[in-house]
Amino acid sequence: MNKGILLAIGVAGTMWCNPGPVAYANAPLAMGDRDGVSFSIQSRPDFIYLDDYGFSVSYGGPYNVIYDDGAYFVFRNGYWYRSRDYRGPWGRIRDNDLPGRIRAHRWNDIERRRDMEYRRYDRRIWDERFRQDRERWRDRDGRPGPGGSPGPGRDWRDGR
Repeated sequence: MNKGILLAIGVAGTMWCNPGPVAYANAPLAMGDRDGVSFSIQSRPDFIYLDDYGFSVSYGGPYNVIYDDGAYFVFRNGYWYRSRDYRGPWGRIRDNDLPGRIRAHRWNDIERRRDMEYRRYDRRIWDERFRQDRERWRDRDGRPGPGGSPGPGRDWRDGR
């Protein structure tokens, strides 16, 4: 008789602790990465605009960030993340959800191209350019420029 009671308690406990059915949605965003690690960027990165690629890439920050069409993208631990603000929230996205002009290049090629662009000019030029960019974006940080003005790093050479 004791075995029957223990069996009934065991079955009831298993049914009570069972997590029920799981529903999966085909959502393109997932917070954090597989290990549950999340990240944040505390200050706006400095960007170098790559004319031939059509987007800006950060230089010198703790994370490699791409700015394209009002969105920030980070490639970290083999995954892409997207946010409308550099401070987050960041959501993991599939490679197919990247804009085509970013997806068209491997990350190593993007880094190499950014570094080539940086070496084209004297360090003092970049320091001044980054300073001007920080001042211009200080009051509108995290939002596109007024009237659709270029994003970070796009307008320093041609005087626009």
